[in-house]
Amino acid sequence: MKKFILFFLVSSLLSTSFAQEEASSDEEASATAEETTEAAPAPTSTAKAKKVTSRETWGVNIAALQWNEKLKLQQGLTSESDNANYNGMIVTIQKEVTYYRWGWNFGAFIGAGRANGGGDNSLDYSEGKVAFTVYGVSPRAFYRFSGRINAGISVLAFMKNADWPAASGQTIDSGRNMNVMPMADLNIRLFQKWDFYQGLGPLAEGSTMWKVGATYRF
Repeated sequence: MKKFILFFLVSSLLSTSFAQEEASSDEEASATAEETTEAAPAPTSTAKAKKVTSRETWGVNIAALQWNEKLKLQQGLTSESDNANYNGMIVTIQKEVTYYRWGWNFGAFIGAGRANGGGDNSLDYSEGKVAFTVYGVSPRAFYRFSGRINAGISVLAFMKNADWPAASGQTIDSGRNMNVMPMADLNIRLFQKWDFYQGLGPLAEGSTMWKVGATYRF
């Protein structure tokens, strides 16, 4: 619940700020356009034919991922359920296509991090800083509220590899290695080539993933 509250709070503050700035810019641009229209001749059919209807860009996104999963412990006839917390960083290469009011992109990512788990079970199992790797793809479709702000839905399909240490006779299961999940997200253009991104979505067994990062466009 705290993640959802923080997500929407940050999104609302940033969206409001940039929406006000965008509105101000639009008013100035509109006034300038009216003056230019009065002075400039009507566009020719050739100029209309060359009008760009879409734009393609490439980008590199660096983001932090944080999520929780169930940690299932088995030793002999005794089985326990605990929690594991994952924190990592990923790098995504993505291609984006934007139209007037909507757009889409497709990215491939790879990353690594550390996980902590256990500590609240009768088997006294607890491990910290367990290394894990993650890689996958992330298609996204979005609606453009303005030139700077867009919101959409992403699908994260990824493979997670974590090697949880286990004593003799123990079996440790940290959830599915292959995961597919939806994510609601918000993207805000901070500067000409830099975007701020954050997303939130449900993972397996009631857990939640939070993704926040920055994208450099080229």
